Amino acid sequence: MTLHLDIVNALLCIACCLRLILFTRGDASHRPWASALAYLLIVAFAALAITTLLKKPDAIGWAQLLINLVLAAALFSVSGNVVELFRPTSSNRQSLILRLLRREKWL
Repeated sequence: MTLHLDIVNALLCIACCLRLILFTRGDASHRPWASALAYLLIVAFAALAITTLLKKPDAIGWAQLLINLVLAAALFSVSGNVVELFRPTSSNRQSLILRLLRREKWL
């Protein structure tokens, strides 16, 4: 049964990678911190997919699969925009992560 969880998890990771890679920002401004976060997520998802497909001994359990499933659903619901993952829905108060990601300059 673990093999099936591994394959499902690898497919989820590949889907997340593709969603992040194919994100288009349209008329929005470039945000370096958000781009760096998206890049790190792409690398992490790709590394997990590659190690899973190469049958490394780290078996994927239900917990890891559930975490990746929720993150994939969140990424697809915001069309791959990592800034939108941290945007508050009800109040005007912004989180520290959102303020950092919305910055247009590095320093």
